[in-house]
Amino acid sequence: MDPYTQAFAEAIKTAGMRNDYIALKTGVSSNQVSQWRRGRRPIPAQYAPNLGALLAVPPERISVAYARLVEAGVMAEAMEMPIPKGHVRIPRLADFGRPDALDDCCLPEFVVRQKIGATPIEHVRWTLQPSQALAPQIERDALVLIDARVTEHADVVDGANYAFTLWGRPDIRRILIRRDLWLLTRYNSETQRTDIYETDLAHLNLFGLVVGWL
Repeated sequence: MDPYTQAFAEAIKTAGMRNDYIALKTGVSSNQVSQWRRGRRPIPAQYAPNLGALLAVPPERISVAYARLVEAGVMAEAMEMPIPKGHVRIPRLADFGRPDALDDCCLPEFVVRQKIGATPIEHVRWTLQPSQALAPQIERDALVLIDARVTEHADVVDGANYAFTLWGRPDIRRILIRRDLWLLTRYNSETQRTDIYETDLAHLNLFGLVVGWL
């Protein structure tokens, strides 16, 4: 059992709470809480603050995804709070992933600029990697920085990583362009792929180009 799962299970035991009660308070299913408790799935960053408050533990102790954000200097801030010196506010990628995610995150500016290169910072959005498709390059729940200007099929660069929805399902993968189809592939692999023919391209909605991740 990893230390985050262990800390979560111990906090539940100490608090004397049932899975269904925790599920009710956090807006998820009891089965989801059970999977977190058994270590079958990690706790996503967006649930960690509420769970931490409910169980009286620091959220970074029970969620590896939240711990990564803390280590990277990410701070969730209310819109009226000032941006700390040397930091920039990055808006969330709209209409992609979970709707209950934080609207903005605040990151050290030098970290962002190292990741995004020449991309204008005002066009950068953040989201969380929703799958293991690009692991270990980009792990699930990693914070991903997106150039939100790249939303047209004609602008896709062969071999780059993109945030997209396919038939409404969000994912971040590498796109390879072939003569008669597009391949949505996993990290360094063309064998595990989704083939998209021209007749289905209308169902592939682009949300932006991946320019960095934490």
